Formats: sequence, C-alpha cells, structure tokens
Amino acid sequence: MGGILYDRSAVDRCFSKTETLLDCIVVTPHDGKYGTVTIYDGESAQDKQVLLVQSGTTETKVVKFDPPLFLARGLFIDIGEDVDDCLVQYHIGKP
Repeated sequence: MGGILYDRSAVDRCFSKTETLLDCIVVTPHDGKYGTVTIYDGESAQDKQVLLVQSGTTETKVVKFDPPLFLARGLFIDIGEDVDDCLVQYHIGKP
C-alpha cells in the first residue's frame, strides 16, 4: 500500500485511475446551501456510483472511512455546484 495522499478540488475530478483506498472526504458548502459530492468507483461519472455525501447548510461534513473504502477501478468525485471545497485523503493500491 502506498503512502497517504490528499488533494483538494472545487470541480469534478478523477483523483485516481487505479485501485484506491478512500480514507476521508471533507465537504464545505457554499453560501448556506447543502453541498453535495458523489463518489464513483472509476474514472468518470459514467462508472459505478458508490456514495453521495452531503454537508449541512452551514457546517462542513467530514466522513472518515474506517476501514478505508476500497475502489477497484479508480476514484472520481462529482462535486456539486454548491460546494466551495472538497478535500480527499486516499491511498493508491489494495488494502
């Protein structure tokens, strides 16, 4: 298993194109609206949808996966328009 990686984005993005372990995701909403991100197992929103994460209107949502969430085909995150920022912490490789 590789080391822990982290990255931020405010737009839809492929974070990994190979086996990935998702450790944590942090969703920060925009202007009092619900911030929503959708996690996919793959390289695009055409792949298998795994989970939808929604923040509160005034609160950042932190989701920690213990054990990490295994994604066999990669990690793509569709970031909704009412998200100011999305932080993703992950590992490349198998558990």
